Amino acid sequence: MSAKSFRIGAVLAVVAVVAAVAVAALKQNPVSYREVRPDVAPILPEMVDIPGGTFTMGDDARGRDIERPAHVVEISPFRLGRYEVTNEEYKRFCDATGRPAPPDPDFAEVNALGKNYFSEHPRHPVVMITWSDMAAYCKWLSDRTGRDFHLPTEAQFERASRGGVDGVEYPWGPDRDPERARMFLTWSEGPVEVGSYPPTGYGLHDIAGNVAEATGDWYDESYYAKSPRKDPTGPSGWANYASLASPWKRSRLKGRCHVVRGGSYRAPWDGVMNGVDGRPELSAQTFGRDWLYQQPYTHFDLGFRVAEGGVWR
Repeated sequence: MSAKSFRIGAVLAVVAVVAAVAVAALKQNPVSYREVRPDVAPILPEMVDIPGGTFTMGDDARGRDIERPAHVVEISPFRLGRYEVTNEEYKRFCDATGRPAPPDPDFAEVNALGKNYFSEHPRHPVVMITWSDMAAYCKWLSDRTGRDFHLPTEAQFERASRGGVDGVEYPWGPDRDPERARMFLTWSEGPVEVGSYPPTGYGLHDIAGNVAEATGDWYDESYYAKSPRKDPTGPSGWANYASLASPWKRSRLKGRCHVVRGGSYRAPWDGVMNGVDGRPELSAQTFGRDWLYQQPYTHFDLGFRVAEGGVWR
């Protein structure tokens, strides 16, 4: 090989490596915003104290493979939003940063609720935004208040959902009580105002049902087998992305997806049964977990709530 050919090969190799790193970095959902109206103040979320302690995460008897093995987790104290983030709260973020308003959800096609959903239903949970939008909202809220707001970790969400009762199947107890959460409905129904259903023992509303909720953790369906005991924050997105070297692994293992929790208004009672629409849906069980695509993915029954403090990535 001539010296010239070697140099060309070396340059191409460097370019390939830089391109690969750049693509991988983009896949990590960078969280950023640009403030254009500092005069717009955020609406402070109402927070609930979640005590620290140990609990059993997952469920060997009733859970699916991705919800096993059950394992003991120790969580530091943190706080969690009493309600899902609403349209009026998120609108302040859009006004302050120039971020586009979410479009009408899909159920607008058949349900009047969906028409001008974002602007005309301030107390409904915000939907049709990406994971990066949610994380950027938390960053903006933190920067404006000097507090430590973030998306909850998966372990924080399950700790809060269980309400301090180990082994409980639903946030309110063992009973399949349709009066406790908005769930098991068709896709066209849509969510309701936050706080429309009774709170849990921790004082949280809609921790199951209404809209499914994003967490800050990257998704790995086998993570439970290797999760640390103390304040787990999920697998590294970079490490997951390295699994691209294993093309037989499914795309959701490749650093592209985050964990979603809580189930939506379409949630079935357990992870085995399908929803009313005949499709598999994330259940309302305290240990139910699933994955969501990365940016630019949005959905009409996917929202979030904010956490504060504790240990997170």
